[in-house]
Amino acid sequence: MVVWIRGDGLHKEARRWAAEHVRRLEERYGITPKLAVLLLNDDPVELETQKRYVSLKAKDVREVGGEVEVYELYREPPEIREAAVLRLIERLNNADDVTGIIIQKPLPPYINEAKLFERLSPMKDVDGLTPENKKRLVAGFDLDRDVLPCTPAGILELFRQYGVEVRGADVTVVGKGTLVGFPLAVMLMQIDATVTVLHALSKDRLYYVRNADVVISAVGRPPELYSDNPWRLTGDMVKEGAVVVGVGGKVDPATKKWYFDVDDNSVAQRASYLTPNIGGVGLATRARILKNLILTTYMVATQTTSPRLLTL
Repeated sequence: MVVWIRGDGLHKEARRWAAEHVRRLEERYGITPKLAVLLLNDDPVELETQKRYVSLKAKDVREVGGEVEVYELYREPPEIREAAVLRLIERLNNADDVTGIIIQKPLPPYINEAKLFERLSPMKDVDGLTPENKKRLVAGFDLDRDVLPCTPAGILELFRQYGVEVRGADVTVVGKGTLVGFPLAVMLMQIDATVTVLHALSKDRLYYVRNADVVISAVGRPPELYSDNPWRLTGDMVKEGAVVVGVGGKVDPATKKWYFDVDDNSVAQRASYLTPNIGGVGLATRARILKNLILTTYMVATQTTSPRLLTL
């Protein structure tokens, strides 16, 4: 019988912890965590999905006593959008009241992603995607103390909570994006998993999925919304007893309905552990965003360049 890996416990504890530290930050430093979120992608599916994600992030931050401001840069004409974003990042880097910044991904294809994250202050980088934070990740991460990419860190926290052992396991990560797939693969290798990363050009994808002890699907191209390289993980694609984690999900802008990477009903018939599409990885990600925002706020308040130097 499948064990459902739910994120509500992590999310509840993160909210409690974050609320406590919001009070502590205000008492010690007179500073309130404030998150700035930049929305750039005007693709209808991406925009609808990102707006849903951002509304949930904002709700969490406000409920623990923090502040949120969302910048709708997708309204800028494409030919000037990158320049507008770079100017805004510079302003937010220097704003005393802003303690964390998220550049919501994926970005439009005509935006130079590397240039944006080069400009972003590592001290305010809530998603852990600046070059400085990536170096720390590759050099050897600390799950409890570092500002890490939120979804990969949330998945590893779920594994820890549920006792899912990945050391020595064959893990297949479907999707190599810089937000989830790539950093997660790096983190899994550091804890001694044997990792295969699949993408659109990978051959024999089904072979690697079927033979994996752990399958993590982070694609976000449901067949209902994409005819080019669609992806859906179903029960007949995984081996008996596999651990399956579903990450990808998109919203249909016409119907407002969610579609996910994993058919969790059929996968539940074969998996030993499985994240539900609602209440699984999403809640763990939101929990990590709260933690990272608190860490960046302490770094801003104390002008500390690494979260490992903080004493909370």
